[in-house]
Amino acid sequence: CGVGIVLLISLFCYLLKHRMRLSNLLAGIVIALYGSVMLQLTLICRESGSRIGIELDLFHGLIGPDNDFRWLMLAYVVLNCMLFIPYGFALSLFSGINERKAGMQCVLVLLISLATSLLIETTQLITERGYYEVQDLFVNTMGGVIGWCVFRLIYMLGEIMLRKREE
Repeated sequence: CGVGIVLLISLFCYLLKHRMRLSNLLAGIVIALYGSVMLQLTLICRESGSRIGIELDLFHGLIGPDNDFRWLMLAYVVLNCMLFIPYGFALSLFSGINERKAGMQCVLVLLISLATSLLIETTQLITERGYYEVQDLFVNTMGGVIGWCVFRLIYMLGEIMLRKREE
């Protein structure tokens, strides 16, 4: 469905004679495909009414009642972060982001990742398919930024290799 939407937008741009870069079209398709994976993992595969609640503590569940560290909760935190790493990388593929200065790229990916995470958490709360957790907002957003850092590192290595090849 997401790929269809991207293709319809591309057709619309073509009919209006608005030039769309191939890189943006491909980035849109990647985002649409990965977005469907994110929706499946965070909303669709969960039964409505199965999870109800709001947790505003940033470190919720990491420390137990006897001050014991909970490794399973740490695994959930890591998985939430990993969910957004490919998303942050894919966002970086858009020319509107990657043609800006590095600091602005990072800020844009951070804000888009935060907005996406906020949308997911709010939808989970409304549909009762997940807990609304501030921890998830923070960790998901950091995952998006880590994805941008991976993109930036690969981009910089590519530039170095091109310069060496030209010499």
